[in-house]
Amino acid sequence: MRLTSTIFLLVATLSLHAQHFLTITGTIVDQKTGQPVGYAHVGIPENGIGTISGFDGEFILKIPDYYRNSTLTVSFIGYQTYRKPVGQIESPVRILLKQVATSLPEVVVRDESGIEDIIRRAVANIPKNYPTRSTSMTGFYRESKTDAKQEYQYLAEGVLDIYKTSYNNKKEGQTGLIQGRQVVLNPTDSPEEVASISSGHLSPHRFDFVKHREEFIDEANFDDYQYWIEGITSYDDKPVYIIGFDRAEGGSGRMTGKVYIDTLSYAFIRAEFEIRPEGLKKINDYPLYVGSWNANRYVANYRKIGDKWYFSSALREGERPNGGLFSNDILITEVDTKKSKPVPYGERLERGAPFLTITGQYDDNFWREYNTAPLNSGQKESVLQMKTQEKAAEVFDADFMAALQARRDSIRLEALRTELGEVDPETGEPIELPQVNNGVLEVQKRKFGVQLQMHLGAGAHLLSSEAATLGLTRLQKDEPLPIISTTGEVPAREYEALLNWDLSLLFNRRWFIRWGITREFYNSIYREHSFGLGWQFNLTPDKRPFFLRPSIQHSRLDYARKVGVAENDFGKFKAGGEKLRSDEITMYYGSRVHFFKPSLEMALELNPDLDLFIRGSYLLPFADNRHLYLREKGRVFRRKARTSLDNDHNLVERDDAPFNGKLADYQSFLISIGVVFK
Repeated sequence: MRLTSTIFLLVATLSLHAQHFLTITGTIVDQKTGQPVGYAHVGIPENGIGTISGFDGEFILKIPDYYRNSTLTVSFIGYQTYRKPVGQIESPVRILLKQVATSLPEVVVRDESGIEDIIRRAVANIPKNYPTRSTSMTGFYRESKTDAKQEYQYLAEGVLDIYKTSYNNKKEGQTGLIQGRQVVLNPTDSPEEVASISSGHLSPHRFDFVKHREEFIDEANFDDYQYWIEGITSYDDKPVYIIGFDRAEGGSGRMTGKVYIDTLSYAFIRAEFEIRPEGLKKINDYPLYVGSWNANRYVANYRKIGDKWYFSSALREGERPNGGLFSNDILITEVDTKKSKPVPYGERLERGAPFLTITGQYDDNFWREYNTAPLNSGQKESVLQMKTQEKAAEVFDADFMAALQARRDSIRLEALRTELGEVDPETGEPIELPQVNNGVLEVQKRKFGVQLQMHLGAGAHLLSSEAATLGLTRLQKDEPLPIISTTGEVPAREYEALLNWDLSLLFNRRWFIRWGITREFYNSIYREHSFGLGWQFNLTPDKRPFFLRPSIQHSRLDYARKVGVAENDFGKFKAGGEKLRSDEITMYYGSRVHFFKPSLEMALELNPDLDLFIRGSYLLPFADNRHLYLREKGRVFRRKARTSLDNDHNLVERDDAPFNGKLADYQSFLISIGVVFK
């Protein structure tokens, strides 16, 4: 049934949903010049439903039919807001926007400290102007890449389920993919490069400069910037400060641009900024960018719904070292102001996750009822060129497209929360990965992958030992005279407190090889090394993963208890292949034991990079050799030695009688709890 359901979900994405929605089309132009007004916001007040106009002023707005009695609003910085009842609009509509002149009134802030006070007040008003609780949104994301000739190579697009956290904290929100695709426009790159560069779906969180308190609005950085008033303009028929900023002389500011602030509410409503050339020397400036870039430019907008301002859209354009451009464009198309809920765990897209639908055709009806961002002129031209080709096979090499699909197999399977390597319970055959290419359902072979995991944990070894009085002596080689000796009380113990570190290689998300080290640091020698194999099962593939990991290992344990410190009046002597010479030597008695170590681990995934685990192990000894353990004291480079009781130069007594028995029953349990870094 699982395989059948998986195929059904993929096929369902090709079908158009029967939805009742109203579509309004039109063009927005400047009333005076007749020129198109691009990137104006077009929408209705309810739930922030909206879109933006394209570079040519054209727009397509889809709204639910039950908002037919609402009012259409069109707004853009520097223009009066256009309003008209939806029921009075006939598509296509031509909308004329009237410019509002930028002004510098007589009463204007001239002193730079006064301008800083405006920004300072806007930051102080963030809790009043922006949501203080989490918000659910729907958004449209587009990512594109050009080569050095500015020819578009691909588009990655998606309708996103967005969960934004409160502006009172810095916690990053969540993003889920409702529907997405990657369109290859000019397949000149290798399949590996094209298939692995879709990660901008976190744009609604990354480019929110208000939430992140970017450095140009952070009071701690005011000395590194200079600020000036460029003028006062209008947005939504309200006056807005235009404040320019750049690095101050002798300062370390990394950005330059302008920020727009409502003069009445002191809300940030827009920012246009870029990273200065010297600022780009910083390779990792997440959330803005990661990697080496020649330039990075940003525009971020906010829109008022009710009495709060919400993140509305953002555009980031990065210039790559080879001269190509890489852009992220996010548009919020609907906001739920009344209730919010986190994106279900299994549907969340993490940083670096690519969009999953690859197609060689650009279908205008792909998005059905969803509002989307219009293509820019270059993207539109590239799509048009692709559409005018006589045959898809002439545009896209079949081998290239097949390689792209094969590259994405394991990613698509993970996104569907189906574990690699499972078999179809109805047929007993391995589950093959369904894919959609040019409207045809295809099946590809699975990709074999390797993941490195590191376990850090603490626990207890239920290793019970009785109290005893032991005497230890190291004898001279040629005659039975002591070199060093000590006598001491070894107290009873019920367990040993431990720290453990494991390194695992997980193959195909199914089975793993594991190396382990465990240590105890209190008055004992406890050194365990283990190596073995295990298997991983996800018990909740459709929810937050809960893993079961049985394993079997070979374990070697050196376990010894401290008896006492011996005075070394003999001088330099040899034991266990080491030359010892310190004045004091700590003496331990114990064993080196070899075990079969079956374990059972349960782990809950906290996020894709981190698990919480609990593990139980049962130790079955099959070899046990008694030893004396010697440790030098009082030296910078202290030597250690282990010497067997089978050696005639060692003598152990318990209650004044010869002794070579075990300190504890080594057939025992071990339990640990910790985290897994993946």
